[in-house]
Amino acid sequence: MRYKVQTAMIDKLEDGDMFEVVCGWVEADNQYHAATLFMLDQPVPANFEREYLDPILVVDKNYNMGNYKHAGIEVGCDYEVGLRTT
Repeated sequence: MRYKVQTAMIDKLEDGDMFEVVCGWVEADNQYHAATLFMLDQPVPANFEREYLDPILVVDKNYNMGNYKHAGIEVGCDYEVGLRTT
């Protein structure tokens, strides 16, 4: 199923902080999986520090909504790439 995922981030630059909302569509098995895949696709540039802000919002085509904290999704990301096992 397709899910729309949205979150916010702050890039800490030398000139000051820059706030940005990022969103996109993800094909996933469920809302948690959609949030995990979306965060895995977000680049982290090497030249500045990026902080993601809670929550991560997820909605499907039937308007079923969910929200997640980044700390929980980081665990899902670890499982997805094999850093943790059951």
